Amino acid sequence: MKKPSALTVKLIFIGIIVILLLIGNTMIKSKLEDREYAYNTALRSISESAGGKFKSEGPVIVIPYEQTVYTKLPNGEEKKEVNRLHKFISPESLSYKANLETEKRTVGIYSAPVFSGDLSVKAEFEIEEFSSQKYKLDEAFLLFSISDRSLQNKPVFKINGKSHEVYLTSVTGFSGIASDIKLEKGKISFESDIKIRGALSFSTGVDATDTSLSVTSDWVSPGFTGYDLLPDRHEITEKGFHAEWSIPFADKNAGHSIGFDFIDPVNVYKKLDRAVTYGFLFIIVPFIVLFLFEAFARINLHPLQYLLSGAACVLFFLLLLAMSEHISFGLSYILASLAAGLSTSSYIASISKKKRFGFVMSGVFIVLYAYLYLSLKSEDYALLIGSLFAFIVVTLLMFFTRNGILFHHGEDGISEEEQPVQSDHSDC
Repeated sequence: MKKPSALTVKLIFIGIIVILLLIGNTMIKSKLEDREYAYNTALRSISESAGGKFKSEGPVIVIPYEQTVYTKLPNGEEKKEVNRLHKFISPESLSYKANLETEKRTVGIYSAPVFSGDLSVKAEFEIEEFSSQKYKLDEAFLLFSISDRSLQNKPVFKINGKSHEVYLTSVTGFSGIASDIKLEKGKISFESDIKIRGALSFSTGVDATDTSLSVTSDWVSPGFTGYDLLPDRHEITEKGFHAEWSIPFADKNAGHSIGFDFIDPVNVYKKLDRAVTYGFLFIIVPFIVLFLFEAFARINLHPLQYLLSGAACVLFFLLLLAMSEHISFGLSYILASLAAGLSTSSYIASISKKKRFGFVMSGVFIVLYAYLYLSLKSEDYALLIGSLFAFIVVTLLMFFTRNGILFHHGEDGISEEEQPVQSDHSDC
């Protein structure tokens, strides 16, 4: 049985090392998931303490009434059952105006934005004439749906210009603050100024035929997607943002919502997750370069040296994760890339006894880390950048091996040997 060549054995060892390093990269990704879970747990804790996600609906006018249902029993008798129900009257026009200020709250090393501010609500109702025999008009009330945890004061409702005290109540589908109201046919106006608080997001319902919302905040990274309607106008500056929604004709029973999320621009975990996804490149590409060094420069590297070089590349991601939780992502990236790139390049220069190999490896790492950073900054073009990079790597590998390389293992290790093809016949 033919004994496997030294090249085959080395390739097998390198393949095993690659698999081990990929397993290590997977373990780093698992650690990243653990840290992200801890971050999200801290985020929820801060959010719940600050009132949670802010959401309001209404206001609506609620009129109780009773409905009698007769059910025929098997013995022929009729069972009478009286159900208490509610009729909801939505406003014809509704406008919100919010002015919000934010601050960072921390739990351990994690922080999240919370907000507080003023919410001004104005609405107009068109009331038709109701039968006092069916509806309990003397029990009608005006309800604004909002969580009591979102309130920083006990607001006052102004109904037709008169101030009314409020109380907490709930009916089917709604809960919030309410005030008794005397129903009269015609227009009813409502307004209130409410001091609110919350975290993570701010949203209101589109509960009128004509609804508008105006928001001013000092937060610089609002997220408007994820809601039924985008703002008609918005302006984002380094001091905050202003956004306006106008829905002049809408189905007030459709359950639409408008608002925004407080996006945390320093949340590095999504960037880190995408970075670790490219970890295999930081193993494969340096190994290809090292193998080409062996092929062309007649040096012999031990598999352990491949392992240590690859381990330094993989630990780059662990360093990036650890440092980015305490300092900015950009600075963390620079420090981690310098640590991994310089240590590996100097190691290669030392074991090969040739400084130029260290410089070549440094150039490879500059290209790798620049590519990764560009991919992280350009999420929409990550696939295009990655495809071009992979194509360039394969093309360069084809170029360097274009003459056909024959390897043999001798006393001096792996070396290159090119043999010309000789004919068996002489020219006649």
